[in-house]
Amino acid sequence: FATIAVGAYAFHVEARSTRSPVAARLRELRTTRSGASVSFGDRPPALLKALAQLGGFLPSPDGSNALRTGLIRAGFRRSEAVLVFLGTKVILAAALPVLWLFTAYAFHQPAARVMALAVLAGVVGFYLPTMIVALRQNARHNAVLAALPDALDLLVICVESGLGVAAGLQRVATEMRLPSPVLAAELGIVNQEMQAGVSRTDALRNLAERTGVDEVYALVAMLIQTDRLGTSVGQALRSHADSMRTKRRQRAEQLARKATVKLAFPLVLLILPALLVVILGPAAIQLMKALAAS
Repeated sequence: FATIAVGAYAFHVEARSTRSPVAARLRELRTTRSGASVSFGDRPPALLKALAQLGGFLPSPDGSNALRTGLIRAGFRRSEAVLVFLGTKVILAAALPVLWLFTAYAFHQPAARVMALAVLAGVVGFYLPTMIVALRQNARHNAVLAALPDALDLLVICVESGLGVAAGLQRVATEMRLPSPVLAAELGIVNQEMQAGVSRTDALRNLAERTGVDEVYALVAMLIQTDRLGTSVGQALRSHADSMRTKRRQRAEQLARKATVKLAFPLVLLILPALLVVILGPAAIQLMKALAAS
């Protein structure tokens, strides 16, 4: 009864908000601030619409700012990204248990085990989209972090050769398409925003917000502060590029030192038992034969 009542109330609220021109305008303004669109793949528009409608029956169908920011940092910037994300969670949470129930019924599994695994499948299906988004967000974060020092060196060369910061960013975006498509796409969005009339300060802040990388936040703060104080952009960029290269070397040294600790677990759990079996196995067999003969 509670589920049906909540669903009916959510449907009623969604219907009222859809008819309200003020709510529609606010929803349009909220979605247009998310930047350029990045596709979810080659899914047909009908499937996207169906998933969005299913997600719309959940509370807060437009999603919170934190959820939308997380999807943007994972590369999903369509206006219906939050609705598709929520709808996918609902579909997987319902489809995986049903699929498991059909499979268990076909193979005559025990009822207690079937119900326990069905609940587990529902939980896994509900959190699977979240894990996929988190993995993609982490991959994009690492890609931006790895390519940022090289992009900053290119920006230093462009600025010192006479180009402005906007023209330098555009040139860096063009040059970084092959080594780092993620960073090139983000810089391309910055150029598009500045060409559309957004101030350079707001465009750079949007870049830092979209990537979520601390080094990008530091770079944006340095560029904004340099622009306000009127100091040399080339000198500030060169100093920041030197510090970025130092941090990248320190991160590489840190990962190299962690490698020995990470190798200890497979060495102890996988390699040493096999070595003990190979080395001590024949001796154990001979000892058992000797004891049996005596």
